[in-house]
Amino acid sequence: MVEWCVIVYDKPGSDRSAFRPQHLAAIPALVEQGKLVCAGAIYNEPKSEGEAPTFAGSHLQIIADTKEEALAIVMNDIFAKEGIWDTDNIIIYRFGCAVREPKSKK
Repeated sequence: MVEWCVIVYDKPGSDRSAFRPQHLAAIPALVEQGKLVCAGAIYNEPKSEGEAPTFAGSHLQIIADTKEEALAIVMNDIFAKEGIWDTDNIIIYRFGCAVREPKSKK
């Protein structure tokens, strides 16, 4: 198995909020299957001080035998199916993880 680092940006003007519950609900099954080892949102820098950052897209660490299998996992997500993610410009590379710390509960 190979680990893949995936960055997929949101399309300009897209609003992921309507599909976010369905997106989040699909994650535990991928983790249990050993296909997803890390995932989360990436953010744009705020335009001014005190302004909340906006979503830029998502980062995923996927375990798959082939790049095509990793891409299929991305394309099966509701954000891809509903046109939130810019799937024409996915960035995907083989990834050799040197260290991974669990998320702090602080």
